[in-house]
Amino acid sequence: MSTELDIERDFIRILSEKENQWRYRPDIKTEADLWGNFFSHLDRLNVAVLKDIKLSIKETKKIQVELARLTGTPFLASQWLRGENGISQIVLERDTGEKVTLEAFRNKDISGGTSSYEVVHQIVPDTKRLVRGDVTLLINGLPIIHVELKKESAKDGFIQAYQQIQRYAEEGFFKGIYATTQIFVVSNKVDTRYFARPSEDTPQAYKRMEKFLFNWRTEDNIPVPDLFDFTRVVLRIPDAHELISQFTVLVDDQKNQKFLMVLRPYQIHAIRRIRRQAAQHEGGFIWHATGSGKTITSFVATKLLAQHSIGVDRTVMVVDRTDLDAQTQDEFTKFASEYHTGQSTGTAVANTLIVGIKNQKQLTRSLLSAKNNNTILVTTIQKLSAAMRNAQQESEKKGTNQFEKLRKEHVVFIVDEAHRAVSDEEMRRIKKLLPNSTWFGLTGTPIFEENKKQENGTYARTTEQQYGPLLHAYTTKNAMDDEAVLGFQVEYHSLLLEEDQEEIIARANKGKRSDDPIKQESQLPAELYEDDKHIHAMLHKIFNRRSVIKKFNVKNGYPTMSGILTTHSIAQAKRVYYMLKKMKDEGTLLTGRQFDERHQLIDEDFPRVAITFSTNPDQLDKNAQDDELVEIMTDYAKQFDMTAHDDEKLYNQNINRRLARKEKQYQINGQWLDLVIVVDRLLTGFDSPTIQTLYVDREMSYQKMLQAFSRTNRISFEKDVGMIVTFRKPETMKRNVQDTFRLFSNEIQDFKVLIPREYKEVREEFESLAQVYHQAEGKLLVNPTDVKAMINQVSAYQKLEKSYKALKSYDEYEEEIEEFTEFVEAIPNYQGKNENLKVKIKEKLVEEYDDRDIEELLADITFSSHLNATHKDVVDSFYINQLLRALQEREEGAIERFDKEIQMKDPLVQPMYEELKNQLIHTEEPINVIALKEDAIQDKIRHLTENQAQELGLSIELLQSAANEYRSEGKVIPYLSHLLDTMTLSKEAFEEKTGEKYRRRTKVLEQLLQKNFDIIQKWKEEL
Repeated sequence: MSTELDIERDFIRILSEKENQWRYRPDIKTEADLWGNFFSHLDRLNVAVLKDIKLSIKETKKIQVELARLTGTPFLASQWLRGENGISQIVLERDTGEKVTLEAFRNKDISGGTSSYEVVHQIVPDTKRLVRGDVTLLINGLPIIHVELKKESAKDGFIQAYQQIQRYAEEGFFKGIYATTQIFVVSNKVDTRYFARPSEDTPQAYKRMEKFLFNWRTEDNIPVPDLFDFTRVVLRIPDAHELISQFTVLVDDQKNQKFLMVLRPYQIHAIRRIRRQAAQHEGGFIWHATGSGKTITSFVATKLLAQHSIGVDRTVMVVDRTDLDAQTQDEFTKFASEYHTGQSTGTAVANTLIVGIKNQKQLTRSLLSAKNNNTILVTTIQKLSAAMRNAQQESEKKGTNQFEKLRKEHVVFIVDEAHRAVSDEEMRRIKKLLPNSTWFGLTGTPIFEENKKQENGTYARTTEQQYGPLLHAYTTKNAMDDEAVLGFQVEYHSLLLEEDQEEIIARANKGKRSDDPIKQESQLPAELYEDDKHIHAMLHKIFNRRSVIKKFNVKNGYPTMSGILTTHSIAQAKRVYYMLKKMKDEGTLLTGRQFDERHQLIDEDFPRVAITFSTNPDQLDKNAQDDELVEIMTDYAKQFDMTAHDDEKLYNQNINRRLARKEKQYQINGQWLDLVIVVDRLLTGFDSPTIQTLYVDREMSYQKMLQAFSRTNRISFEKDVGMIVTFRKPETMKRNVQDTFRLFSNEIQDFKVLIPREYKEVREEFESLAQVYHQAEGKLLVNPTDVKAMINQVSAYQKLEKSYKALKSYDEYEEEIEEFTEFVEAIPNYQGKNENLKVKIKEKLVEEYDDRDIEELLADITFSSHLNATHKDVVDSFYINQLLRALQEREEGAIERFDKEIQMKDPLVQPMYEELKNQLIHTEEPINVIALKEDAIQDKIRHLTENQAQELGLSIELLQSAANEYRSEGKVIPYLSHLLDTMTLSKEAFEEKTGEKYRRRTKVLEQLLQKNFDIIQKWKEEL
């Protein structure tokens, strides 16, 4: 079996192959060596500026201080590396008093010019740090890409490597010269991921990043998991340098978001393809699944064509008018600031290099001016058409030939949302004015023959007819396989009883009724869905207490996710809005039983609701609203204790922000929106990971359906699936869902795996998997030492648990919940058995199997708990605190509920809770119960740590650090070798205390610490 050192050695060898262009530097062994190497590169890059006088020791100290200032946070480091005009610089006052500007890194010098590429490994860091990294890739001596490796037998090895990077970051490893690190790569050889450096060196920032560990895929979407294949494709030069310089984006909304984003493989492939096509004056379209980041792809493609392409005179990004009104302005403020264009505009805070978003005159001036590769034009087709007319008129008025020059230029248009942003008629109009233009369209829902538009005359009806050939596809199936978006769960509800439906159809059709359920549904009169009875029943279904807990992801009593309710007309949207408001005021909106005290809604203001719909654009521009809209905006303002808007556009923008919850002010104190009622607004282009559920009170199909569904499937570490709940014509909607996913999965792919499953199907799967699990359990009882039997049982359990989690998320589950009581009570027992089995499996695999056998054996089992789609109900800290308060307030039945829940706790912690209970019962004086509990737990943890430090003669400070960073699922002891160095026990004392040979002290210490740390972890879970 390959060791980590074997993998590291082969990795460095491949990097160092001539075609990959990295030079191995075994002579660089310490952080001091790294600094020395960087200073030598500064000398090399700045010969003329330094006048052949190399940097002195005093000057290098100044550079170290200045670099620390420039790279004080991950964001600042990324910003500095982009530099002015793409050049990173350091200002130095020389020993002579002369000020010079030193060049450190050139973004454009890719595979040539002044750039130097080196690889180092196992660097011994400054003495203050207790860690050392595996492999680091240097450009001009600066650490840019850092790689952590694990051996193959660690099935969750890349996650272990990720957690190791997190520990290093928290320890301060990525400070000093390592502060310039931009990209991380983690691998256990058989599974490799890359990700951008998180925004902060904190557990919270790394937790957020867990969903953004990307694997590499080829242009045909074939995964490249093997480390060595990944190295030859992604880490070779020029690709690795391009990844840093061209395919990362700095996000800065000038408020609370500042982080580095690296593009996914499909985005990179699409941009490269666009650049190749543009060079040949040929257009085409990109098909990237809805929710996969087309706007960013469009923007980066626009930027790179503007700045780096030969033969392209100007590049214009065209966006949809609705998007621009809604949220695109904010998006461009975030990732299109001056720091991303490779050009500095001095002290300007706002971005002055992105033109056309708001100012039509500015767009006109830019079109008529000499081309500027650092000016990026972003506009709508309406503003572009107007600007083109103005440009022509201005040029004729002044008697210049500026417009004629523009007509001869090669202008490339990149259209984000290909069909919504530009019609074929509008495109033809622009093409007449700019005959040398080339057009690219990006869409998540292409138009094919099957769903083609009904256009008059010769106008294009499909995407290919309008833009040209398909250049790159990344379909919904690819995106789900790649975990770039979440899957969907659809529930089909009919609010009509079957016999009522039959009677209504018979009445409407003079007694005739088809046997085909879809034809039956087509005969239902539309007004059936518009009466109060239907709306009342729908709202009671949405706001059933148990459904609310799931669909709005209620945590600690408050909703953490939001929903959208779409109807077929503005009139219907208003009817729903007024009925909801009335029921909320009357206190009749929430229905049904709550789960239990552990899962309940305590938010008294839930739901915070808004209604929004697209009115006539001219009416928007004139700012004319009817009295009803004024009343709606006033009601909206009252919810948030704010001044009412008198402008519909501002009202809609405020709704967008509260629904998206991207800004801190809308994440706290009930300042968010729980539900927004719409017709078509927000169903295309609106992007918010906190939207979890779409309620559908209308018929939908094809692109409208997929675009609407995709509001719910953005990745968030808080959710597992996008939820869709329909209330009309269930059989019709089932057919439409199937047709939609077939069309947009690409005909060469298996679309059936994409179709969201109904509750009945999930239940059948669960029952089948339960049988498989019990069979695997029986086989292991017969042969308890067989590793294959162990693996089969763990695999069976993980599939069963995943299926149960899916089953629970359906509302129908609640109607049958009593049938699952036995399984629910057995979950803790099953969980414990399988966690123990995973430990045994790891031990046996290392002893008995070689690499290939291990890979095959573990193909169906996951060791990392957060990757495992599992779920278990826990008696969490929030719930226990509620029960303690109930005891203190002498609530009826509190003691019985407390005793019942504490019995589900680990036996280790039960005595403490018994002691707390007795103290609360027998004390009349007011006590802070939460502080009381936390103090008791912290005392236990401190006692366990101090006792072990004393018993084994270990550094108490280092032991506390190791205990804090230890993760039970990883079973890796942080700082083990350093702890061993601090141990003061003599050989004799060690052997007497442990009963083990001194030569085994490393393994023995690891086992003793792991046992104690696992106990400490159990106490931490109670905090």
